[in-house]
Amino acid sequence: MKNLQIDGTKYTMEVNFDVESGILKMSGNSYPEDAINFFEPLNDWIEEYVEKVKKSLQIKVKLNYLNSSSSKCLLDFFEILDGYHEVGGSVHVAWYYEEDDEEILESGEELLEDMNFSYDLIEY
Repeated sequence: MKNLQIDGTKYTMEVNFDVESGILKMSGNSYPEDAINFFEPLNDWIEEYVEKVKKSLQIKVKLNYLNSSSSKCLLDFFEILDGYHEVGGSVHVAWYYEEDDEEILESGEELLEDMNFSYDLIEY
């Protein structure tokens, strides 16, 4: 399985999925014109990873901004991770938010509150 690298733009986040380390980094802005189309390769990649690689996953999310359609797509993504956790996969999410950025903090809380895998909300 190959790593997944998506370069960030003004409207889309940078994504770096490293198969060997099991570390996934997402950073930047997420308000693409077509969020479903942007997130589809991420979901496909993670579904293949949990099916074939079956190693632990560490997800590091450090967003400056995300719109409502990106939030829905991230929720779908986290639900895939939650399913992996439910069948014994090791998953941990670190959600980073800038000091005083209540919007990103609340987004992380809302997206992760119903998940069963471990997560941290980390101020920087």
